[in-house]
Amino acid sequence: MDKPIYHLPHTLRNWPWGQSVAWLESFHPFFPQVQHVFNKCDFSLLSALTFPKASLYDLRSCCDLMHTFFTLDEYTDLRGPSDVKTLCDATMDAIENPDKPRPEGENIIGEIARQFWRRASVDVPRPCQERFVNSWRTYLDSVVEQAERRSKSYICTMNEYLAARRNNIGSEPSFVFLEISLQLDLPHEVMEHPLIVALNATPPTCSSCPTYDMCSYKKEVLANDAAYNAVTVVMVNEHTDIAGGIQWISDYHDEIVERFLRVREDVINQNGFPSWGTDIDDQVAKYIDGLGNVTSLPSHRVAYSLWYIGQWIRGHDEWNFGSGRYFGDRGLEVQKTRVVAIV
Repeated sequence: MDKPIYHLPHTLRNWPWGQSVAWLESFHPFFPQVQHVFNKCDFSLLSALTFPKASLYDLRSCCDLMHTFFTLDEYTDLRGPSDVKTLCDATMDAIENPDKPRPEGENIIGEIARQFWRRASVDVPRPCQERFVNSWRTYLDSVVEQAERRSKSYICTMNEYLAARRNNIGSEPSFVFLEISLQLDLPHEVMEHPLIVALNATPPTCSSCPTYDMCSYKKEVLANDAAYNAVTVVMVNEHTDIAGGIQWISDYHDEIVERFLRVREDVINQNGFPSWGTDIDDQVAKYIDGLGNVTSLPSHRVAYSLWYIGQWIRGHDEWNFGSGRYFGDRGLEVQKTRVVAIV
């Protein structure tokens, strides 16, 4: 008598991580070995950590965003300004015209960007779409600027670097996807309010930039591509060594935290922070919730909303060590010991 058998269903067939990775791999953007290394970076994990409230559909879009970001990053690293501009122009045109077929012979990054935004923009409110297109243009401009500076071996001043890096890491497009993940419909006048702008600019971008750079410094030194890294910039401008550069960045990070907490108090106390009516106020609360991690929260709904700002920062920090992008298989060890050997 035959033994009874049963078949296990593919329970993760609709899981967005695998879908997004398979989507990117369908373009064959890298040689197999390079694709394997790229996949170990686990950019879908970054999406899950930083967009924890996204629906299944929107989380897939967030994963696609990260894969588009980092594929473009790989393509533009070490290329000259002219080639970088061509690649960036292709993605910009694709984002602005997601229904237009890409021209024959164009680098595949144009089609990747087109498919990503065509799917992600479905049912997204018009103001949100406009913010993404504008933020994507600003992001691309900073990528081209980085290539130009790299070609001249130019080491920025710290102020130049921070101003450029805030755009260069793609924070603003990501914040638009925060809106999408929370299914918000906020008018431009709300998102352009000085306090919202300050919250966007103070903790996530200013705090994430140096943290990224401290973690990526080893990888970039070994690739001979560390000139556009905060550690290098500080070492050159402050005439110090690696330890001194890391300490400077740590002190700067503390200043950013203090600055953010001051802005946070203004939001909590509605000091210069207006009301746009119950519906918009609730959405603003969700958005700011999407940007902090406050362990002891007052009952005020705007104060409660600050939880996710820390989630954004915490998510990036966890990904720095949990993925294989910067430290390979030793990420959790480095997270614990805080010791990095440049070998």
